[in-house]
Amino acid sequence: MESRSAMKLQESLLVLLKDLSNKSPILGAAIFSVEGLPLVSHFHAGTEEVSVAAMVAGIHAAGEQTVKELKQGTLKSIIIQGDLGTTLVISVSPDYILTVTAPDNAALGLIFSDAKRTARDVRKILHESI
Repeated sequence: MESRSAMKLQESLLVLLKDLSNKSPILGAAIFSVEGLPLVSHFHAGTEEVSVAAMVAGIHAAGEQTVKELKQGTLKSIIIQGDLGTTLVISVSPDYILTVTAPDNAALGLIFSDAKRTARDVRKILHESI
């Protein structure tokens, strides 16, 4: 029975990620554990979600340590900008993070707003599943 509820949880989260990708100029999105394990993802073909999960978890851990050291409260998000696109890492809960990728020509404010809204929805679903 537990595996059935876990599958339903993953399906619900995947619907949110697909909806985010369909409504925004977002290339892909995923929910990872802070330990670096993928929970659910909706990336373009060829993306190694396990590798991305591990890298994002490392970046998130470094961000948490940085805000702690600088006495800036709790980490909310990290923006990574490259020549070809932007990646957002948003804390969803103490255990999970939302990662969103977008092309370089996408409006950062729109992406950030849509990603934060999705993070709130993910938080609700995760909280209800406990």
